[in-house]
Amino acid sequence: MRTRRQLLAEGKAAHNHPTYARMAFVMGCGVQGRGEGSRVLDEDGSSFLALFDQYGNQSFGYAHPRIVQAVRDQLDSGVLNSTKIMFEEVQIRLSERLARTTGNRLPYSYLANGGGESIDNALKLARAATGRPGVVSARGCFHGKTLATLSASGRPEHRDRLGPFMDHFQQVPFGDVDALAQVLDDGVGAVLLEPVQAEAGVIVPPPGYFREVRRLCTEAGALLVLDEMQTAFGRCGTFFAHEQFGITPDLVCVGKAFGGGVLPVSAVLGTEEVWAVLRELPSTFGSSLGGNPLSCRVGLETVAIASDEAFLATVRDRAATIGQRLAAAARRHPGVVAAHRGLGMMHGIEFHDEATAGRVLGRLLEEGITSTYSLYNPRVLRVQPPMVITVAELDHCLSVLDALLAEAAAPRGAADRGPADEPGALLSPVTRTVRLPHSVPDVLAALHAAPRALDPFAADGLRSTVGFDPEFAGRLGSDPVVWADRAEVIDRGVRLAAEPGWLWRTLERETTVTPDDDGGSVLHVRVAWDTDSGAYEDMLGGRIGFLVDRGLSERLAAFPSVLPEPVRSPARNPR
Repeated sequence: MRTRRQLLAEGKAAHNHPTYARMAFVMGCGVQGRGEGSRVLDEDGSSFLALFDQYGNQSFGYAHPRIVQAVRDQLDSGVLNSTKIMFEEVQIRLSERLARTTGNRLPYSYLANGGGESIDNALKLARAATGRPGVVSARGCFHGKTLATLSASGRPEHRDRLGPFMDHFQQVPFGDVDALAQVLDDGVGAVLLEPVQAEAGVIVPPPGYFREVRRLCTEAGALLVLDEMQTAFGRCGTFFAHEQFGITPDLVCVGKAFGGGVLPVSAVLGTEEVWAVLRELPSTFGSSLGGNPLSCRVGLETVAIASDEAFLATVRDRAATIGQRLAAAARRHPGVVAAHRGLGMMHGIEFHDEATAGRVLGRLLEEGITSTYSLYNPRVLRVQPPMVITVAELDHCLSVLDALLAEAAAPRGAADRGPADEPGALLSPVTRTVRLPHSVPDVLAALHAAPRALDPFAADGLRSTVGFDPEFAGRLGSDPVVWADRAEVIDRGVRLAAEPGWLWRTLERETTVTPDDDGGSVLHVRVAWDTDSGAYEDMLGGRIGFLVDRGLSERLAAFPSVLPEPVRSPARNPR
């Protein structure tokens, strides 16, 4: 019988995003319930601590009381809809408040809904202000999913399937001042950068980089556009991350946390010189629901929270803890951790492979902690908790993470699994070779009677039957799951195979038995799978490999109980 969780996963796979549905299900994500602070419940009432703020969207945690009250107050006012022709007080107040956050160096702003929309608006402003069409971005960047922002990101996999991209976009390595200087000519109107490259794997700029970028842009007549979607609102210890670099961009884009995690709102902020185009061409911008009263009321509250010096001091304190603890963990576990990077409360742990990232992410969920990977570098686990996380909650999350890193770094140990000194995650196929003191006929008889006895996915392997089962009751770890599966007896053992579906492209389990030299037998178990998850196959495979390994250990430990007592040869009398 399918659980509600599986039904929702199948619905998402059928009507929304097949890969993300599969990934969330395999990782063990439940059905979201109420949230408060840094915790969110699932449908069973289990509590999960957030070690990640959902790409900045939940920077102020779940159901922040001031944000919830702001929504209630605006709803109660009855001022909910935008006429687009009258003066809208809350929108104007928000624009004034944003200007003050920049010390009026960027006195103008235009409000929209999503980040990509505001990045597009910034690029339009840059073209209009400079008369130049060119845009320079950095390799590994992420600026959104519109055609213009995908053109800026320049991902080869997107170009192959979604291209051709827009003209006049080019990239240079992030942090390389010389490379930027070489491409800044009189055709470049904008240099578009993130203060920290989040989706590339939390890449922090080298010291002095942005000061040089600012100088080069000014000298070349190009505008410096900063994408602070994930770094603004205090995430890095100051309201804007660029404050720490001692510069002022010509345009800065904000979003995500801006809406307090409950409403969509974004903005592009700019100088008076850049804003001149709106006098000449008033129709430059337009956003049907951008800057609506409800979103703006929430935006006012988030700006107020993130501008408070006491709040920012707390962020800096938490940031110091994260930086110190993760740096120490990386030093302790070099076998699995390749690098640690971060700024403020925005950090990444990079593993040597994607499979280990998948393993650790799944184990964190088992321990009641949520996190995720970097979009364009799945080897990197994100440590970017809500800024409202308490000292005790943060300590718990980091302690659990450290323990799981140690677990991943431990040798797999058993000679039947691989070299004893080999740590890390398992990928398809997972194999086991186990010697038994039982005869081949006895072992085969047990397998033929219960062909799923060594199936790491079977809920009850000892009650299994041969043939096609359209409602195979399986499990992923401790989570029940149903799919169509087939069990068949072969000469030397059994073979199991899932029917292709939303969860598996292929899943095969085969157990064979051969004689041992001392009269016993040798079990050979092989589990292979393909989830059709594209670039995330290895990361997801790290989780599946862990579950398969754990399940096989349980099954192999229980298997002798269904075998008869082995017949032992009589001991020889010593002479």
